[in-house]
Amino acid sequence: MRKNIPFIIYLLLALSLFLGNNEQRIKKANFLSQTLYYPFISSINKIESLFKIKEQNIILSQQLAQHTIMITALENKLSEIRSTQIKYDTGDSDFVLADIIGYEGSFIERNFIINKGKVNKIKIEYPVISNEGIVGKVISVSQNYSVVLPMNHSTFRLGIMLKRNHLQGMMESDIYGNSYMTLIKLGSDVILGDTIVTSNISTVFPKGYPVGVVTKLIEVPDKVYMNAKISSFANPGSLDQVIVLLYEKDKSYETELEENNRK
Repeated sequence: MRKNIPFIIYLLLALSLFLGNNEQRIKKANFLSQTLYYPFISSINKIESLFKIKEQNIILSQQLAQHTIMITALENKLSEIRSTQIKYDTGDSDFVLADIIGYEGSFIERNFIINKGKVNKIKIEYPVISNEGIVGKVISVSQNYSVVLPMNHSTFRLGIMLKRNHLQGMMESDIYGNSYMTLIKLGSDVILGDTIVTSNISTVFPKGYPVGVVTKLIEVPDKVYMNAKISSFANPGSLDQVIVLLYEKDKSYETELEENNRK
């Protein structure tokens, strides 16, 4: 019998709610909801509140994801704009901005792969630069991708000169990625801090593109020449985007000289 007492009480309370007019029933319901039924109603309200909070969290998470995507896209666009703000004169040459998407070869002497190819009018021997200075040259091209030989690769060669007095030399690198200006005669006017640029001897780059600065002078064993160690303006290993110049150097002189030698 005692077990049924709570049930009988709630039943009587429920029946009492049906007694009286509409206004009286509303008053009794409000009274019960604030007294006897308060713990139950409070629990229901908290559960409803938790469901609403969960729904709001889902909406906010979706909005946050959308904003994150938008911010990332804007950051990538800003990076592209900065990459194309070249700090030196490139003349009237058209160019293509490309992403570095992979590497081939060993870690020290590796080439890098870019996501632009023949469909973007890229050809073998096209020069590759950054907004700081030269980077390398294209050595292989497929329909949609290209392979670039970086300037600090041991097989890379480039005609260079001192910007100050046009002293000519050749850019070469060792297997550790250290770059040098070679074929400098002993006693030549070259000092630490001299700026090095590309020269007309270069078969890839136009004249005057920035390469780096002289950081050390080294005598070679033959006692005839010395080398100048170069700190390059651009570091190929720290780039994720490069600029490919749609530029081919005029080599018509080679054909003319060959024809002249045949006579």
